[in-house]
Amino acid sequence: MVAPANDFVHEVAAARDLVVTAAGAHALRLEPRAAALPWYCDLDDGTPTGEADPASSVRWVCPALRARRSGAGSTGPLLDVSRPGPHSDLGRWAARVGRLLGRPQRGAPDGGTPGRFVVTDPHGVLDTDLHRRVEHWPLARHGDGTMRPAELWSVRVTGEGLVVTSVSWWGSAAALDHQIALAVDIAGRLVTLR
Repeated sequence: MVAPANDFVHEVAAARDLVVTAAGAHALRLEPRAAALPWYCDLDDGTPTGEADPASSVRWVCPALRARRSGAGSTGPLLDVSRPGPHSDLGRWAARVGRLLGRPQRGAPDGGTPGRFVVTDPHGVLDTDLHRRVEHWPLARHGDGTMRPAELWSVRVTGEGLVVTSVSWWGSAAALDHQIALAVDIAGRLVTLR
């Protein structure tokens, strides 16, 4: 007998005392039964439902950690971790100039070699352990059917709250548990800054 595609969600829910508060044919929402800091985790298996060709996604959100605006407007990013892309050309150029001037490279909390992400972390939220956990994930089945480590897409503090997103994997209790644990720990670090 083939296990239902969402068994991994229920496995993590049972282990972490979470509740499935919404469920559709292709999407679920998990929330803690009790938590000092409320959050939810939306999971979408990526099944086309009239969209072009969506990827599976897992989005953990803590609304209590919304970005705050100062009286003068936006205060800049409190934390932003994302994959490099065209939007980060300026950041790569600045890092290159910084290296020429002898400054440590950004992206790794110890000033060492940067990882696979562009990191804006002016308050040092990501210590060495959290940075390692951002970079290294358990195995998960991807959209092409292969098993390889799940990967973070982004960590951002936005008007919606702290949002930790991963995409293009499904069916791994270890990867879901990793994402939830990582997000909860980052949230805990952010709470101490407030």
